[in-house]
Amino acid sequence: MVVLLLVAIGFMRQQSRALQAQAEVAAVQSTLGSLRTALVIAHLQKVVRSEQGVVVDMQQNPFKILRAVPTNYAGEVARSDIVGVVAGSWVFDKECVCIGYVPMSPESLQPKTEPTALWYQVSGAPGPLQITAQESYVWQGQPVN
Repeated sequence: MVVLLLVAIGFMRQQSRALQAQAEVAAVQSTLGSLRTALVIAHLQKVVRSEQGVVVDMQQNPFKILRAVPTNYAGEVARSDIVGVVAGSWVFDKECVCIGYVPMSPESLQPKTEPTALWYQVSGAPGPLQITAQESYVWQGQPVN
């Protein structure tokens, strides 16, 4: 009976980890969607107001145009310093004008990189800025672009 109970607990732990990893992938995709939507809305507001200039300066942090910054946003961090960022956090690197995410469950993330992080380039001015993956990421069997 004890062995059966231990097997059941082990199976439940494995399923729990898989579910947490799937939730993390969904949260990453949701944040990327929010950032992309905010960039388009900011551009449209600028066009409607007939203001001159670029909607978001290429050096400006796209997290700052969100109505509410994610609680797991760790601030502006250079790509070379990503090792010191807590897993599950977003960052912005103003040097490469890119956003990064340090996964909590990177086991099934492809391609494998050291340090483990997903990086997305912010580009496209003077129109709405775009966020594009710097690599073809696949995580939990799903593309994360």
